[in-house]
Amino acid sequence: MATDGSTFFDTGGSPGMDGTEVMDNRNSANSFSNRDAHVRLLMSKREAEFLTIEKLRLFIGTWNVNGKAATEDLAPWLVNAVENPPALLVLGFQELDLSKEALLFSMDSVREAEWKAACDKAVRDISPHVNYSMVQLVRMVGVMLIVYASDSVVEHIQGVASGTVATGIMGFMGNKGGVAIRLEVHNTSLCFITSHLAAHMEQTERRNQDFKDIRERMTFSGPQIDVNSNNLTISSHDLAFWLGDLNYRINDLPIDKVKLLISDSNWEPLLKYDQLIKEKKAKNAFSDYRESAIAFPPTYKYDAGTNDYDTSEKMRAPAWTDRILYRGHHIEPHIYACHMKHMISDHKPVSHTFTAGVKVIDNDKYHSVYEDVMKQLDKLENEYLPQVKLSILELNFGEVRFMEPKMLKLEIENTGQVPADFSFIPKLNEGSYCKKWMVIRPYMECVLPGEKAVLNITVHVDERTTGELNAGTDSIEDILVLHLEGGKDFFVTINGQYTLSCFGSSLSTLIRLPQPIREVSRQELFDMEASVDAQNAGPRSMPVPKELFFLLDNINAKGKNEMHLFQQRGLHQEIVDIRESLDTSLSGELLFISCKSELSLTPVTHSWFHSLYSRGPTHFLRLIKGACHTLLTV
Repeated sequence: MATDGSTFFDTGGSPGMDGTEVMDNRNSANSFSNRDAHVRLLMSKREAEFLTIEKLRLFIGTWNVNGKAATEDLAPWLVNAVENPPALLVLGFQELDLSKEALLFSMDSVREAEWKAACDKAVRDISPHVNYSMVQLVRMVGVMLIVYASDSVVEHIQGVASGTVATGIMGFMGNKGGVAIRLEVHNTSLCFITSHLAAHMEQTERRNQDFKDIRERMTFSGPQIDVNSNNLTISSHDLAFWLGDLNYRINDLPIDKVKLLISDSNWEPLLKYDQLIKEKKAKNAFSDYRESAIAFPPTYKYDAGTNDYDTSEKMRAPAWTDRILYRGHHIEPHIYACHMKHMISDHKPVSHTFTAGVKVIDNDKYHSVYEDVMKQLDKLENEYLPQVKLSILELNFGEVRFMEPKMLKLEIENTGQVPADFSFIPKLNEGSYCKKWMVIRPYMECVLPGEKAVLNITVHVDERTTGELNAGTDSIEDILVLHLEGGKDFFVTINGQYTLSCFGSSLSTLIRLPQPIREVSRQELFDMEASVDAQNAGPRSMPVPKELFFLLDNINAKGKNEMHLFQQRGLHQEIVDIRESLDTSLSGELLFISCKSELSLTPVTHSWFHSLYSRGPTHFLRLIKGACHTLLTV
């Protein structure tokens, strides 16, 4: 799919859908033939000749139910679906089940059955003239999403699949995260995502990261799609709707002032302090999504059973935590509202109605255009050969550091008269077209005459690759072979200088370094790494590396009273600052001068262990033995 609303087509003489857009970097999927690629592109350019836009009405709702049982009639929530019954009904829930059993064991939930039954009844009651069927349900702990379709549209739905991404405790528990359902109506792909992002006023950056994690990590599976396909992403759909408890707050405004503006229904000045609107403008999150104007009270936090904002000891400030956003062409928003009649939760449910345009193919016109395209392609193939021009043949990434990705762009311009297919191919006797520390997106594409493809080439050294770079057995150097189908090959040189780090260095080296690793010459470090046997490594300065001592000492001194120390991820910039201190300083106190939170200590420690373990289990076991000996003698 393409995010600009274009559609790719099958080449067997009949219209179809295909999710091909992004392929995994070093695991090549089976690509379509070059001729197929040309047909798809040419057909997409002429789709206006055989496509019509059909209107599809949608109702989308989200509600954080705070773990409560489904004791209320949901009719007030679905009231805006009654006058014009929608073709698709999408209902998202958060905090559906707050039990420990649901979190730890991902077991069936009583709450899921209760709320699904309540939804089924409410949907049946929308109209006596419209019958709805459930298309798909997906749940991850307390986050649940259900899609219903009317009989008029069910027969035109295909490619149904779902996915989940957990972003909660330690970055993988399902107490926070998102679930998604994707489907195709006629020849338009739709994706619905509901999420529960990080809580608390001060966690804006973590909410932004949760959004990015869900968007980038979401994959889809289901009987109607290829289970081996990695091509379907949230961004690869024509239309996307993101709903849920996004948890963005109103900050930098006294709570009394907030409540005064609410009592006057004065939304505009209040929305200037809304975190989500600020983050969208700053392009930190949801920048490619739109949201309708908000003209209803903040949906959180209420005293249960009332319409009164929080009167507890915490006195949390009201906020529009519950939102519905959308992305894509041919979307017309209608009513965006919250529903005050529902009082069982500390959140109010929110709903939004839309009219979306979906593409419908006229088969006769499609076949006529298809035949014309095939004739045109036959002529082009007989008369021309592909030609391209590269913007640069050498990419210098300069200084490369551990866990700091660097990206450069490479433009490929089609200067010929026919579509040009290119792909990166492995060099002789090599299994991959690039080294493990490099990512190329896209690594293959078809470029039309006069157009350009922009490639993002990223160098990212992580725990898996830093060891060989530290040992001198690898370097930031590679030669990429760009193969032009039916034309010549191009060679692109990659180079850079890796900055040595304690992350990925062997145990035998670290215990012999009394000084920071940056003060050691590259050749001296390479020579030490060549002697990997820690038992015969010579004099040792300590039984465990000083870097580990500094980390654990600071965790013990500064982080032992932090409730969520081992449950949340750290901030990237703080992790980078800690790494720099470990690599350049002998003072443990200097490690965390710029740290705002002790939560960054544990992911650094985890990364340090991971990079050591990647050198082999022997190094890791020796480290544990030395650490135990140290602890027993203190």
